[in-house]
Amino acid sequence: HVNDSKTARDSRVDRHEHIGKGKIGLDAFRFIMRHRRFRKIPKVLETPKGKDLAEDVANLKTLRALADKNDE
Repeated sequence: HVNDSKTARDSRVDRHEHIGKGKIGLDAFRFIMRHRRFRKIPKVLETPKGKDLAEDVANLKTLRALADKNDE
């Protein structure tokens, strides 16, 4: 699954956060989205949910932008 984390690594707490809004950060997600080993692996978005799909759409937009090598 793909999610950022509300807590630091090794905290032993599994609290999900929106992509780029937590302790993991955008650089790690950029690596995952661009690395050829991970390219064809399905990813399940596991981030906080609101009443509509707006947050999911924003998280997917962020991940797609990170996958785009033309943003450098």
